[in-house]
Amino acid sequence: MGKIKDYFTKRRLKKLEEDLNMLKDRINFNPKYALSESADSTAEDYTLKCEEYRAWYTGNSRLLRNMYRVNRDITTLNYFWFRAPERYRMLHTGIPSLISKKMATILFGNGYKVETIVYNQTEEGGQSQNKKKSLEAQDLLDNIMSYTDFNEKIEQAAQNESWGGHIYAKFSHKVSLSPYPILEFFDVRKAEVIKERGITKEIIFKYWYDYHDKEYRLDEIYTTTDEEGWACTINRLYVLEADGKEKEVDLSTIPYTENLNPIFVYTGLKGMLAFDKPNMTPSHLFLDTYYGASDYEGAIDSFDALDEAFSEVIAELRTNKTIRYIPDNMIMIDEYGETVLNDDFITNYVKVRGDDDQNAKNEIKFSVIQDKTEAHMSKFRAALTTAINNAGLSPLALGITGLEAVNTSAESQQERNKATLETRRIKLKKWTPFMKDILMKLLELNSWMQKNTSVIQDGFKDIDLDFANLDLNITFNDYVQEAIDKKVQTWSTAKSMRISSTKEAVTQIHPEWNPDQISDEVDLIHFEEGMSMNNPMSLPGLEGVADNEPNADNQDNTKKDDDDNNQKAKEGSNK
Repeated sequence: MGKIKDYFTKRRLKKLEEDLNMLKDRINFNPKYALSESADSTAEDYTLKCEEYRAWYTGNSRLLRNMYRVNRDITTLNYFWFRAPERYRMLHTGIPSLISKKMATILFGNGYKVETIVYNQTEEGGQSQNKKKSLEAQDLLDNIMSYTDFNEKIEQAAQNESWGGHIYAKFSHKVSLSPYPILEFFDVRKAEVIKERGITKEIIFKYWYDYHDKEYRLDEIYTTTDEEGWACTINRLYVLEADGKEKEVDLSTIPYTENLNPIFVYTGLKGMLAFDKPNMTPSHLFLDTYYGASDYEGAIDSFDALDEAFSEVIAELRTNKTIRYIPDNMIMIDEYGETVLNDDFITNYVKVRGDDDQNAKNEIKFSVIQDKTEAHMSKFRAALTTAINNAGLSPLALGITGLEAVNTSAESQQERNKATLETRRIKLKKWTPFMKDILMKLLELNSWMQKNTSVIQDGFKDIDLDFANLDLNITFNDYVQEAIDKKVQTWSTAKSMRISSTKEAVTQIHPEWNPDQISDEVDLIHFEEGMSMNNPMSLPGLEGVADNEPNADNQDNTKKDDDDNNQKAKEGSNK
């Protein structure tokens, strides 16, 4: 009996040991073991990081110096902008600002096309394009985009997105200010997004005011009503206490907000009138947030090193000069008792004691210092390439030459712009649906204004659009453009070898044309080539051709006139 008991006891202990070993070998993340400062996660950290990015974007040397010496506790980073002495000439290259500006050019510089399509529902349940309404809607959208300065605003938004990592857009209307929808874009300092399980529920736009020695913040909340889903805006005003707390007060408390409505509902207009868009995702500094990553994320160290290298190059120009040792009795003194050696800018003169003996030989001696400018320039080019690549671009995208051999062929540009093209491709994946949503809402709000306000839009037709049957197609032109003569040669060869149609050739050679222009050009080419067409009456712009081409009636009249003239000449000859 004892042996049986020992057997089961050993078996149970063995199983317990196996379970304990299994628990010991389990590896999982436990926050209590994480470093307390391993990542930026608080509102203060995020705010300071955004201000750091903005300082680099503005390119203000004084702002950079002040930020790193006063506002940032980064002594352990040993940054150039923190460590350099006051007398040292600190220079900023402006590369971060150039990166953000060029990022907008890379996205929108070669243009894009927005095609508006209105569909009809067929009896079979399908869809067919309503060309007449599509043209009217296209004309309406083009005009509103022009009146709202859409292209200019979208490029500036792309710059703010580049340094800030996130942008916001909102629509509003004020008939006394503009007869069209008002579109505004905001950077990360002026808005906040509220999401629930990844779905945007609210976007809060923030405005700060000072009044009677107190600070106030207005929260303009864009959301939708709970029942019907109508677009609405809510205004709330808060007074900011000295202890950091905030208390909601009435909108009439300060004159800046006393005329605002606490809530306004766009009855009949569904969906929020505000949008947010991240830049690159995810942000490696703020993994637990919905905000995107700045193009400067991971590149700040390179920017600082680049400024140090550039400052060293310029310092070499000032300090690396031939040193002249001049006896003091050979130095000319002006009427004010000053000499050239008293100029702080001129540092390549050294005053030595001269010999006053008339037989002494006083002379100026020279000491030549080896020029290290080229060595410094090599370091500068290395730092420059690193900084640009860390931002996701190629040096060629910024128009910077001298870092590599120059070859202007399209194939060479494609190869040298690989990093830029990849960054552009990733960004356009987010920009395309973002712009589509904004432009669709632009049409919807304009239609709402035409129906619900006293607005008068001169030259605009009141088009009754069914937005359930309306779609927008946005296409961006290629970043690297092939030369026109190269495209003509390529597609004429393809057409002559019967591997391309005339329509495809015209489309590729003229990517900026709309479908109607392409169709008209194809018809003209077919007409000139004498090809038969299914519908010759659809030929556009052939009035001039018709005037130059003799028709059958003209040919008959001409023949009749010739016969009459010949007959008269014959009768005159007989007489």
